[in-house]
Amino acid sequence: MKPNKLSIAFLAFLATAGAAMAQGAGMAGAAGDNAARACAADQHIDGQLAYIKAELRITDAQMPSWTVFANTFRANKAKQASACIQAVKQARAMQSASLLDSMQIMETRLADQLESLRAMDAAIRPLYESLSLEQKKAADEILKGGAGM
Repeated sequence: MKPNKLSIAFLAFLATAGAAMAQGAGMAGAAGDNAARACAADQHIDGQLAYIKAELRITDAQMPSWTVFANTFRANKAKQASACIQAVKQARAMQSASLLDSMQIMETRLADQLESLRAMDAAIRPLYESLSLEQKKAADEILKGGAGM
């Protein structure tokens, strides 16, 4: 039987999902202190914000937009830490879960990440639009793809 594009795509998906599950299983196997340290690795949120604020040279006029961004950034980091702990637990559950249950866990994880990204977009957009060209260049360098985004 000759494989069609759909079956090849599904097998590629399963291979990718399997790799993600195996990685999660490895994370679950190293659970405990290592997982707790990994999930708490990003604790210096106020330091990160101070660095970003200083690098962007936020002006008094930009402070209202900065405050919205900073509050969203903090909330996002707290959600990420919670999601990390949840991912460790889910990795253990995925070891014995069915394929469909595993896919549901991954779907929920991705939906949470998308929600977080949308919240950050809504918070950073007004700030970014208020920045000068020089500030935008700095923002592009230090924030694009960076932590919390």
